[in-house]
Amino acid sequence: MISEHFDTRTRINMKLALERVCRSRPRGEDHGFRKSVAENIIRCALAGRTGISQLVDAGERAVIRTHTEKKFG
Repeated sequence: MISEHFDTRTRINMKLALERVCRSRPRGEDHGFRKSVAENIIRCALAGRTGISQLVDAGERAVIRTHTEKKFG
């Protein structure tokens, strides 16, 4: 469970990052899309990068990866 690994501030930053990345995307409410973004954000936080900008960047990288895989995969 996420709450076991992260403090309150980190969990809030992770949630904010997920919402920032997904809110303006056409597929932003799609479960699979959000899951991919969230997994990247979690990996980033587990690596100790817990600042909001770092987490948003990790989420954006997931968007780029997802788009690239869809386009070429």
